[in-house]
Amino acid sequence: MSNSFTSQQLNKLGNTLVYLANHVGEFNKTKILKLLYLLEEKSIKKFGFPFFGFDFQLWKFGPVLKDVYIDLSEDTPQLLKGYIEKDPKDSSIFIPVADFVDDEFSDNDIFLMDSIVKFAKNKTAKDLVTITHDEYSLWKKSAIKNGVYEQLETESKNSTEFLIDFSLLFEDNSFQKERYENAVDNLVFINHFKR
Repeated sequence: MSNSFTSQQLNKLGNTLVYLANHVGEFNKTKILKLLYLLEEKSIKKFGFPFFGFDFQLWKFGPVLKDVYIDLSEDTPQLLKGYIEKDPKDSSIFIPVADFVDDEFSDNDIFLMDSIVKFAKNKTAKDLVTITHDEYSLWKKSAIKNGVYEQLETESKNSTEFLIDFSLLFEDNSFQKERYENAVDNLVFINHFKR
């Protein structure tokens, strides 16, 4: 999978952020990054198929979608321009600048977004970091698998190029693991032709 987005992926990402911004309250960079990750993980757990098909890197403060992190760190987002922007009253908060368009979304996608909204509505970004780093999280399992857990925990390393390994969700179920890996391969193949 790759983080160079197709126009369909970017449209889905942007509209997902518009949807979430309208429903989850405080919407800062950390919360955005955690919600995107939680959507991806929940989709894979529930349906065996990625919500976006993006690569999330292992960083100190969690699974991070690097291109989105960089864009949200800019004075004015460019990648997500037309979907969200910094609130003029508080530059740490993002607000939607478009109406939600559901063209790229299935009924299952809307269900997943609604369940993430319900789960995260009253949680802070710090709460979500704690959740994505818990004892059984993919962040921790992937960090241990790649030998960087101690470095991330002690902050001798803030980021890595290693990716969250979603197949670890299916450690005890080879059928579901194979099904997920086939879904990812198909998604990569399809996105190759959309570029």
